[in-house]
Amino acid sequence: MGLDLDHVLSDSRHHGAFICAICQSLTDLDCLVTTTCSHCFCRYCLPIWLDTKRTSCPTCNRDLLYSSYSSTNHDGQSRSSMVIGENSVMVQPLQSMQPLAHRLLTTIAVKCPLRNAVACNWEGDYGDLQTHLLSSTAHEMDDPASVMTSPTTVASDSANPVPMDETDADPTNDTTQRRNQKQNHLSLATSLKEEANGKFETRHYRESISLYSKAISVLSPYETSSSEAQDEGNDLSKNIMSLLTTLYSNRAAAYLQMQDYSRCLGDCNHILQKLDATSAKVYVRGCRASIQLGQLEKALTYVQQGLEHSSGSSVLQKEKRRLEQMMKWTTLGQNQLNSQQYAGAKSTYSSLLREGPSAIAFLLGAARADLGLGLTDSALRLTKRVLMQHAQNPQACWVRGQAVFLMGDSAVGLKLLQEALRLDPDSSEIKQSFKIAKKVKDSMDVAQTKIFSRNFEEAVELLTFCVENYKPLPPKSPLYATLYTQRAQAYLRLKLYKETLKDCALVLYAQEDHIPAWLVRFQAYHGLEDHETAMNEVTDILSKFPQEERLLKAYERADFLLRKKNRVDYYKLMGVSPIASEMEIKKAYKRKALELHPDRLPPGSSEEMQQKAQQQFQLLGEGFEILCDDFMRRLYDEGYDPDAIRQRVEAAKQAAHHHRTYNPHQH
Repeated sequence: MGLDLDHVLSDSRHHGAFICAICQSLTDLDCLVTTTCSHCFCRYCLPIWLDTKRTSCPTCNRDLLYSSYSSTNHDGQSRSSMVIGENSVMVQPLQSMQPLAHRLLTTIAVKCPLRNAVACNWEGDYGDLQTHLLSSTAHEMDDPASVMTSPTTVASDSANPVPMDETDADPTNDTTQRRNQKQNHLSLATSLKEEANGKFETRHYRESISLYSKAISVLSPYETSSSEAQDEGNDLSKNIMSLLTTLYSNRAAAYLQMQDYSRCLGDCNHILQKLDATSAKVYVRGCRASIQLGQLEKALTYVQQGLEHSSGSSVLQKEKRRLEQMMKWTTLGQNQLNSQQYAGAKSTYSSLLREGPSAIAFLLGAARADLGLGLTDSALRLTKRVLMQHAQNPQACWVRGQAVFLMGDSAVGLKLLQEALRLDPDSSEIKQSFKIAKKVKDSMDVAQTKIFSRNFEEAVELLTFCVENYKPLPPKSPLYATLYTQRAQAYLRLKLYKETLKDCALVLYAQEDHIPAWLVRFQAYHGLEDHETAMNEVTDILSKFPQEERLLKAYERADFLLRKKNRVDYYKLMGVSPIASEMEIKKAYKRKALELHPDRLPPGSSEEMQQKAQQQFQLLGEGFEILCDDFMRRLYDEGYDPDAIRQRVEAAKQAAHHHRTYNPHQH
């Protein structure tokens, strides 16, 4: 809801376009405008309208669903939308969508909404109204005649009205003056409270806090303890104390909505210690604020004290049961972290975060669980939320440093761990983590140097130290994959293929998409001459990552080595050395041709023997053709099989033909 039209001074031609059709008031300054028909509505009213499953404009009944329109209008301009509830609707804030219209809204002439309660003659622009309401010099009421005594403004003291006769107006009568001034300030604070309540209802919590604070400042000179107010026996003092209790309680509720839990607890404690120790609402708000701060013991104290004064409060009973369950979860989650049951701890702290999403203790517990599971991205998000509340929280820096280290950025991880140690130098956990992380980083750097200098045995020892000593080292973390893959590469260079395959299997079991581990695994299979397995696995993984160039190259190599393994050894078939001359190959061919010719078989040979002899003779002729051609022999020596050789020869012929027939200078 915006400003009541009774407080608007401008002509309807000026403010008419800014009247919310839902609440029939002047829209708030942060109002929304439909991008299809340019109708303005209060930011609070329109979501309520749309939540009732209506999707049309309240003014013209035009459909507001984004899905009902194309992405651009008829002018080719993109349409703007925002999500309200479950739908994307053609609505935007007026200030960003139509800045000029928003400026017109701020210049609408209005009068002070407290005019009915106090003699305030302020008139000005709508954009200056909030500043006026919060001004410390506005609504000064030292003059008793400045109050407009209406039934609504003095309702809080209607049981004992104070007649304002000539005696009361006499300046020499200090008692009467003070009483009238107190009554005036009570009326002003009541009006400010009503304005603040309106802001609270429309979720303008910051503005409501400012108005509650001003109302409190108006009445704070008259604040006494609840017992003193009873002793005075003055209804006016009791009403002031009652209103102060309401103001502090409402401001605590606004602080709770703003997630300013420390200030919320400050207001709750002020009420319970000085104003009213029996308010169940205050105990509930203190309990909920303490939960959001992760202070469950303190929250339980609020509930227990509240039940002493309001034993029949169902809300407090419900909060007590909720707290008891949360305390059980907290103990369980800590035990699970200590016993490295990270999956169970993640589930437990997820339940706690549903109850207290801002509690630092719960956020850190969930981050540690994610860290143990190797979910480093999630751990970073959770620790960021902690550091946004408390920039120098050592536990958050500690967990965040470990997460960054596990992601492979050892330099930044060490800096964060060092910062955590600076913030909490007495923590043995942080000290141990920093110490081992530094050793692991140094060992990894030296291992890389050893691999570069081909000292693979020492590299294996250094990497083994890393995987055995860095804790936690969850299998899903990037650091786990990096360490085991690097050690597998060192094993591969040492031709320890079984150890290589074992390390690769550990990585790929947890991280199937880790391509470097797959590549090392394929090389180990090739080292074992198991090209068939390499070919099968690279084909399978390539179907999942078809655009990965490294896998495509691995496929080509596996296919090449498999063909090379399965091809006929023509040198062996002819009985010559791979370095034999062409003349030696021809002599060997003649000798073998006579030996393997099918006609040399003895009479009565079986059909199977004839087919085998014919096949051997054909292979001999094929080998002779390849080995007597320099180009084909070079391809054969490189490892190509006959089919690949023929393909390359044909490609070379086509290239030569194209070169002869194409002349760019010929006309």
